Amino acid sequence: TGHIFRSLRCRRRPCRARAASITASLDLTEDNVRQAIVDAKAELAQLFDTSVGITGQVDLAELDGPFVKLRLKGKFWHTRATVVARIGNYLKNRIPEILEVEIEDEEQLDDSPAAY
Repeated sequence: TGHIFRSLRCRRRPCRARAASITASLDLTEDNVRQAIVDAKAELAQLFDTSVGITGQVDLAELDGPFVKLRLKGKFWHTRATVVARIGNYLKNRIPEILEVEIEDEEQLDDSPAAY
């Protein structure tokens, strides 16, 4: 009955799954990857909440065919590996031609304060 109840609830008010914004896919270009990163920052706002001292920046470092390399700077609320994974998933969903999203330099995954 729990499943049926959830279905009925969704009919009365928007479910979270339905409420998620649907965004059109983009072609694989440097400009579109940069735009998708900007969009990801807006949609994944909790990763970039500056009101709590988060200074983290994610930028496109390199685009080599379907392979994207990101550059991380600053301090993040989540681990840097989590940030790369979440942004990577967003980019792959937004630009289906992307095969892999990596970090420019493994040292950028260092979460110690000295790395900021």
